[in-house]
Amino acid sequence: MVNYSLHTFCDVSKAAYAAAVFVRTEYSTCVQVQLVQARSRVSPLKQLTIPGLELLTATIGAMLAVSVKKEIEQGEPSLFFWSDSSTMIAWI
Repeated sequence: MVNYSLHTFCDVSKAAYAAAVFVRTEYSTCVQVQLVQARSRVSPLKQLTIPGLELLTATIGAMLAVSVKKEIEQGEPSLFFWSDSSTMIAWI
């Protein structure tokens, strides 16, 4: 039996923000992790706070995870979202 899970990582800096989706495949004998899709953006010219940028990257991460989930044909993968921003997690 094979188990799939999607892990989405989000992070920002003052200059840019990005999200990446990895698929974790768990076989009976081993575990494999592969990068599936990633997106990055330059921060807007209008100065936003770091927590505001964290929300933008969470949006990109959620959209990426949904698009990758639609393409996986074997079952329903579990979704995991990772961020180092406790403020963004609290706001969500």
